[in-house]
Amino acid sequence: METETGRQPAPAGSPLERIVSGGATALGLVRSMGIGRWLRMEREVLAQTVKVTGACVLGWWLAAYVLHLDLPVLVPVGVLLTVSATAYSTLVRGAQQVMAVVVGVAGATALVWLMGVNAVTLAVLVVAGLVVSRLLNLPAQNVQIPISALLVFALGSRYGFERLADVLLGAAIGIAANLLVAPPRYVDKAGKELCGLSAELGDLADDISRGLREGWDAETAREWLDRARTLSQRLEDTEQAAEQAAESVRLSLRRRRFDRSLNQVAEAATCLDHACHQLRSLARGLVDLIAGVRGLPGERGADLPEALADELAALARVFRGFGALQVGRGRREDLADLRAALKEGEWQQQRLATTFRQTRHAELGLLQGALLDACARIRHEFDPDDGPHTAAFPTHD
Repeated sequence: METETGRQPAPAGSPLERIVSGGATALGLVRSMGIGRWLRMEREVLAQTVKVTGACVLGWWLAAYVLHLDLPVLVPVGVLLTVSATAYSTLVRGAQQVMAVVVGVAGATALVWLMGVNAVTLAVLVVAGLVVSRLLNLPAQNVQIPISALLVFALGSRYGFERLADVLLGAAIGIAANLLVAPPRYVDKAGKELCGLSAELGDLADDISRGLREGWDAETAREWLDRARTLSQRLEDTEQAAEQAAESVRLSLRRRRFDRSLNQVAEAATCLDHACHQLRSLARGLVDLIAGVRGLPGERGADLPEALADELAALARVFRGFGALQVGRGRREDLADLRAALKEGEWQQQRLATTFRQTRHAELGLLQGALLDACARIRHEFDPDDGPHTAAFPTHD
């Protein structure tokens, strides 16, 4: 069966494929949740977009009409370079931007004075800027040191000091906007990502269920396994989303208010990781069965009991119900549907176990036992009452 060491890197795909995939995921969420609930889920992103836009306009107005700077647009550029996903990272990024510009301006001014304006000076500025950026452990995308140096090289040291002033003002506005005006929490964003991934796992379970009913072959089974591996890789993104949510409240004065939500996000990500591993293990078993490896009957064993398809359909409902519970405070109706799906899956498992006990083929019997165990483990992971991840479910007082 599939193991953690069997996890393979999922292809990133072209930029166009990622755009199409993201659009399809968003449309799927709108269809499953309704436009109203989806808009409520996206309110954090909309609020942050409006806030950053307002900060850019304010920065440009101050630079153009109060300070009368020659290039007022550089201040909103400083805002955009500074504002990050969370208030804490915005503070860190602002300090990095200012430090990078100071180093770039000072270094370029000194080198131009010593060596003059020529190709050798330009090469030294670029090389030194990239090396110093790495030594200072700046992010790979932060190339403010060589950029500032080249602008001083081209426009003179006077421009360099103006750029420093612009960046300082832009960084100050960006930091103030993210710290004081609706600081981004990203707890809702993490819940949205968990909801989307759980829905895709539900779609995979549904497709396997439908395939077992309508007919499947080795190519279909391999496709199921590839999808399960891809989703397993994407679970790393949900873990990053949980970490981002925790970071987003680090500077909050009311941090304890978010403890319950942060704990739910982290536990839900762990729950999905375990359940996805079991679904991938089930897909791996189907691939082995149809391929006839390890003494398995191959295509002769592809006609599996209908109860397995019914159980996978119930598990699809479990995945979707769990995902819906991660958005907002969760609805009682979603929790009730998840419990009903768990009971349906348990009943189908009993039917399936009765059928599988009649198997006389030793290797096939072992595989059938593994399939039963994978389904049972998925249900156990999502058990809101006695499972290992009860903290992943919202509380309803």
